[in-house]
Amino acid sequence: MKPTVNSHLSQHWQAHDIVSGFRIEDIWHLPINIKPETPIRHVQETFVEAISQIGTKGFAGLLFKFRNWLGKLFNWEDSTISNAELPPGVLKKRYSAKTKTPIEEMPKGGFDHFDLVYQLDQEVLLEIENKTVQAAIHLAKVVDEQEANAQMTIYVKPNGLLGRVYMLIIKPFRHWVVYPALLKMLANQWNRKYA
Repeated sequence: MKPTVNSHLSQHWQAHDIVSGFRIEDIWHLPINIKPETPIRHVQETFVEAISQIGTKGFAGLLFKFRNWLGKLFNWEDSTISNAELPPGVLKKRYSAKTKTPIEEMPKGGFDHFDLVYQLDQEVLLEIENKTVQAAIHLAKVVDEQEANAQMTIYVKPNGLLGRVYMLIIKPFRHWVVYPALLKMLANQWNRKYA
């Protein structure tokens, strides 16, 4: 069963305070078999590998390339800047203020354009900002008695009219092309490494 917004919000995630002002765009169960003791970093690392792979393969890869081309054409972001060189995003600043951790002492992680906000025992938060949207990917391990599953929640905050129109246009492509390809690649990567 696909997780719901209510089921996500009923968990005591650190993200709830950090992403205030963002809306939940999508929630998915990740098609991987995990145990209560599985480190969440394994989920994050496999997710990063999977999204890097789908950016280069098939129709989903073409969509990523088209999006990058549009980004360059309309100067939505500088695709040559790595996440290590990007200034801290709003979520990283919020988490830094909440935990009293200086930003320069917080870890970098994720993949191009995404930055690691935090990685805890049960959850990971990544963020991205550009001229169309501020967004976050929350990866979490949900433990229920002796069972566990992994979930991905997408938070977004469109930037103005351009951001709202952009999110509306890409929604069918995300649901029909990108997410199915991502989840399939994620499952394949996970099975190769941890099955």
